[in-house]
Amino acid sequence: MLDIDHFKKFNDTYGHQTGDQVLRLVARTLTDGVKGRDFAARFGGEEFVILLPETRLSDALKVAENLRKAVEDKEIVNKASNKSLGHIRLSVGVAQYHADESVAELIDRADAALYDAKKCGRNQVKAAGMLVG
Repeated sequence: MLDIDHFKKFNDTYGHQTGDQVLRLVARTLTDGVKGRDFAARFGGEEFVILLPETRLSDALKVAENLRKAVEDKEIVNKASNKSLGHIRLSVGVAQYHADESVAELIDRADAALYDAKKCGRNQVKAAGMLVG
């Protein structure tokens, strides 16, 4: 799971049209950054989810970091004034699916890792803990 850091502040400062352009830029960067059976989608608001079937956790962490950097490297520019609006930063939570868990449990673990990334300063990737019980 991925979340755009401080998106509300960005949206409030530059307007909803610019915020929508940022969402499209992030979506395009994520979609372009996955391949094969991998799948990127908007999950809601400024959150996105990426499914990486048959990918080990260590490799998923590398993909997540590469995508985080790819988004961060894009500079947002106001087309009317040609003024830089800065860079977009992402917090990312990565979880590996376990055969004995529900999809809701997987999402909860990925979401917890995402919030761990935010608590630890944002703009970073964190892995979910193991299943309890």
